[in-house]
Amino acid sequence: MFGLVIGGAAVAAGLGLMGAMHVRNERERGWYDEAVAEYEEGKRYCKPDKPLLVKPAVGLVPVVVGALVIGLSCVYTHDIGEAVVLRNLGGSIAGHTEEAGFHLKAPWQDALTWDIRNRQINFFKDSEYAYDGGSYTGAEVSVNDSSGTKANIDVQVIYSLDADEVEALYAEYGTQEAFVTNYVSNDLRATAGEVAGRFDTITLLTDRAQYTQAVSEALAEQWEGNGVIVEQVQVQDIRYADAVTDAYADAQTAEVAKQKAQNAQETAKVEAETAKIEAQGEADANRILSQSLTDEVLRQQYIDALSSAAKNGGLIVVPEGSQPIVGTSAQ
Repeated sequence: MFGLVIGGAAVAAGLGLMGAMHVRNERERGWYDEAVAEYEEGKRYCKPDKPLLVKPAVGLVPVVVGALVIGLSCVYTHDIGEAVVLRNLGGSIAGHTEEAGFHLKAPWQDALTWDIRNRQINFFKDSEYAYDGGSYTGAEVSVNDSSGTKANIDVQVIYSLDADEVEALYAEYGTQEAFVTNYVSNDLRATAGEVAGRFDTITLLTDRAQYTQAVSEALAEQWEGNGVIVEQVQVQDIRYADAVTDAYADAQTAEVAKQKAQNAQETAKVEAETAKIEAQGEADANRILSQSLTDEVLRQQYIDALSSAAKNGGLIVVPEGSQPIVGTSAQ
């Protein structure tokens, strides 16, 4: 649009200059012809000098420059990762392009570029609020968990824009900066706080991945159909007040001590059960052994011992009225 205004002004100025030069030249010629006629009739004492005429072609210079500017305003380019919205003179939308390279448009149309590459929304601690080419930075997000306990969160979202939705985004927000500042960043803050309210303090302190996944899913659902694509969500840190984290640390220490005591009790119980089982086994073995040593068994074992000694050449002494005594073997 700017090129059309400048080019049109240059062309108009050139044409106006050419017209003015033509009028001037005609006026100078008319004056000269009258002066010559008066000289020939003797009404003038000297012959007039020929007038200095300016060639109207001088006006062609701004005309050519203006035409060139208008011609260039009919061409626009954009890079990979960009989409361009075409806006007519009256403010209506004429379409958009998303293929990189050279494109043609009417000279009265403006080409408005939207960056559709991956961009970041960062909320970290005491960062200053700033917008930079689709990326946005701001201060930490304050949330309350399900118990009402306050925490401060550092979060980063990597997102991109759907090229097919840039016309609707322009119609709704006007510029990409307004869209990111007023919609994307505010949605991230609101969603991070809403999702935090579903989790208790212990979960947020110990299972950041679960909270991160929930935020990612909530944002994807919120932005579906609105031209924003969630590429990645990272919750960098969740900070509670020192009193909360100290209480959690004390609870953890107590839990460890409790678990250690329970483990010791379980170990002692197992050892006692083992000793009981071993003692019972030994008692049962002795009982079975004593029950098995009957007179018949002992007599048979005695006979077997005598037989074995006799086979090995042992000397058996049997005093009168007593049992045989096995002596050493004869050599």
